Amino acid sequence: MKQVGSQRRFEIGVYFIFGLFLLVAGFLVGWLNPTRVSRQIGPTLKQLIQSIDRNGAHLPWPHEFLLLLLHNAGTATELAIFGLAFGIFPAYSMWMNGLVSGYAVSLVVQAKGIPAWKPIVFGLLPHGIFELTAILWAAALGIGNGMALFRAIGRTVRSGTSTRLADGHRKDTGESFRDAHPLRYSLLRTARSLPVIWGMLVIAAIIESAITPHLITWGILN
Repeated sequence: MKQVGSQRRFEIGVYFIFGLFLLVAGFLVGWLNPTRVSRQIGPTLKQLIQSIDRNGAHLPWPHEFLLLLLHNAGTATELAIFGLAFGIFPAYSMWMNGLVSGYAVSLVVQAKGIPAWKPIVFGLLPHGIFELTAILWAAALGIGNGMALFRAIGRTVRSGTSTRLADGHRKDTGESFRDAHPLRYSLLRTARSLPVIWGMLVIAAIIESAITPHLITWGILN
């Protein structure tokens, strides 16, 4: 049992690090190559920023908190579930999230004439510690689901009728539930993990809606 638990943590840890690598790589590309990235995502992001600047007014805190929470919780759930498409969606999403974040930082640096660490420290890190950890965890679960689907298909193809005895009973191979039913195991792992992820996103939404705006005003706009 301990060995299975350690294998499970190791597997998710590998996928977590892979997602983090994609996120950081995308961030660096978006930050260091804003001109190139702007052709892909620049117009949409600039329109959004200009709209926010023109409106100037902030939503009431409960409304903003709820919108952030629902958006992030929905994103995390999608990453975990849609990873069944062989892990492609969560991997692509981590790359694009990093790309957009890096590009947004480059826009703030250019517009305000401030060092890059300020929008990262004051605008991203306070809530990002919880939000990014939760999103990366969800992405890791999604990639794990995709890999589990690969294993389940491979197991089905290999087994055929070779695992049945002449009397019609299945052999007792001594396999763990994780190895015998990789997809079911992975989906159960996702179901157990999502409530914890949502809880982390509640904390992130509180910080992003109630604290981050004050940090941005104090550390960047002043």
